[in-house]
Amino acid sequence: MPSRIVDTVVLVAYRNRSDPYYRKANEYMVEITLKDDTLIPSATLMELDLELKAHGYSDRSREEIHASLAGIIPRDRILPLTPQSLRRAAELATTATWRGSYFDSLIAASGLEFGANQVITTDRKFSKLGIEPVF
Repeated sequence: MPSRIVDTVVLVAYRNRSDPYYRKANEYMVEITLKDDTLIPSATLMELDLELKAHGYSDRSREEIHASLAGIIPRDRILPLTPQSLRRAAELATTATWRGSYFDSLIAASGLEFGANQVITTDRKFSKLGIEPVF
């Protein structure tokens, strides 16, 4: 059954009440607990952590954020990085030449490897990687 994956932008908006996408991001986060077809690539979680660290969040704050997400995101909805998805990400990187494309390639590749046909994101560039962006 085709599924949807979640991009980092959803997790960022979910954590920030002043983000213009906050309300919709929260709706998508509820879907993760209700729908088996909404998945989170581990690369999405890694990119979130790097963004938090780059924006000066303390280790303790990051720990609390990840603990909160662990309470929302079922473990079986997290897609692992595999050698196959890393190979596919490297292949997609030849197309993804925009700034910040490294994680986009990893996220798209993970989704494609596990049968996703959509990515929940505001980033329309994912369509160039073979996965339909929705938000």
